[in-house]
Amino acid sequence: MESDQQKGSDKQPKLKVTLASDNEGWDIAVNGQLILELAANPRVKLCGLLPKGITEKQKENAKKLGIELFEAKDIPVLLPSDTLAFPPDSLEIDVVIFHSYGRYLGRQAQIVRERKSCKWLHVIHTVCEELAKFSDTPAELITEHEVQIELSKIADVVIGVGPKVAAAYRSALQPSGKDKDVIDLTPGIFYNLISTRPTKEEGEKFHVLMSGSLKYFKVKGCDIAAKAIKLLNSASYKYHLTFIVKPKENVAEITEALQNEGIDSNHFTVEVSNGAEDWSSLLCKVDLLIKPSRAEGFGVSGVRAISADLPLLASNYCGLGVALQKLPSGNKHVVESEDPQVWADKIREVKEKGSKTNQQEAEELRSEYEKQFNWKEQCDKLVTQMLSLISEK
Repeated sequence: MESDQQKGSDKQPKLKVTLASDNEGWDIAVNGQLILELAANPRVKLCGLLPKGITEKQKENAKKLGIELFEAKDIPVLLPSDTLAFPPDSLEIDVVIFHSYGRYLGRQAQIVRERKSCKWLHVIHTVCEELAKFSDTPAELITEHEVQIELSKIADVVIGVGPKVAAAYRSALQPSGKDKDVIDLTPGIFYNLISTRPTKEEGEKFHVLMSGSLKYFKVKGCDIAAKAIKLLNSASYKYHLTFIVKPKENVAEITEALQNEGIDSNHFTVEVSNGAEDWSSLLCKVDLLIKPSRAEGFGVSGVRAISADLPLLASNYCGLGVALQKLPSGNKHVVESEDPQVWADKIREVKEKGSKTNQQEAEELRSEYEKQFNWKEQCDKLVTQMLSLISEK
């Protein structure tokens, strides 16, 4: 039987929403979740706007979801990302959602809003001001933060990915009065990962998983992880670190950086992940995922672990850690320290609990997380807010 909302949606014109990002940003997990939910919403007609050069895989995925993809006008001299300011004339837009990855993506929305007489939702994934403390180029990140603040002031709505980012931008925008326009959209459970991880027997070695990069080596606490595993293996070899990177990373350089932290090369491996399919397999092979971040906007790999009932430890400086502290059992999975010895002790504690207890606690965490951060409910509320914006227009 159809709900009243579904019946009502059949009688009214659908809200024309366009998600805009560059080709890399389009494939990022948070964007993917938003695409899935908005595409399924009966009140929405969803389209995608990308620079020229949409891949066959993107076209295939869009077709499965019933989304029409549009290429921005190809304008000589402009950067591909800047062509997003010029959607094709045939694309009708009520609301444009721009994912702002870096200081060069998001600013195009000003022109789209003017040309299409639409509303603009500005999505922010991180707090660059925090990252600057651990960067070799802090001035660049401070500039990016300032750009995000200025864009947020003129956007119709600001979406902060997770409670940490949302709170940071509410605070920064309070003097301008724009803080009331900030929405917290916290990534939800990946339903395709539930029940994919078989019951894991305790093995000879305890396998620890984390994702990282060379650029954000200190930010993501990669050095903390390496030193913690070194400390755990000082007496005997029982712990192994699997370090996941994106295809654009240089595996040899990452390996060298980890070895420079003192971890034995036999005690870790660096693997390249090509996307969601690889994560499904990875989560089945390990015993624990860690996020020892010194600063991180959210941390979607942790939500993947929660979804698959994989034990998790996250830093309280990570946006996911902030979210977990809102849950009844969340503090069990949060580490409030940058000390590698503290992380080593916490990892050892998880191992010593045994697989049965770890499984029970992981299932409990997933249940609590799903209830608190229900993705469908969040996205449906977002659609209602977008409709309200359009009615004002």
